[in-house]
Amino acid sequence: MNAEKLLKAYGWSGSGSLDSHNGAESRGLSKPLLVSKKVDVLGVGLNKHAAVSDQWWMRAYDAGLKDLGTGKQSTLSQVREKGMFAGGLYGRFVKGESEGGTI
Repeated sequence: MNAEKLLKAYGWSGSGSLDSHNGAESRGLSKPLLVSKKVDVLGVGLNKHAAVSDQWWMRAYDAGLKDLGTGKQSTLSQVREKGMFAGGLYGRFVKGESEGGTI
């Protein structure tokens, strides 16, 4: 299989067509594209910053420690006093009566 013959069949004009820099004749790149290589083990699509910045539990723990000696109520203590369903997303739900059997 001749690669040059195959490329010319698809419209390639030869090796000089990529290197010509005279205005309308220039139709391609003369230098190859550089590709970065992933060398860490974090997985595809992750970077080192995302592995550390996604630790929501660490931020919640740090926020709890900051308010420890200040006298402020933490979210956990508010949930203990008022219950989980008081306020917020579930605060407007009201428990109704159970439906009786239909049979």
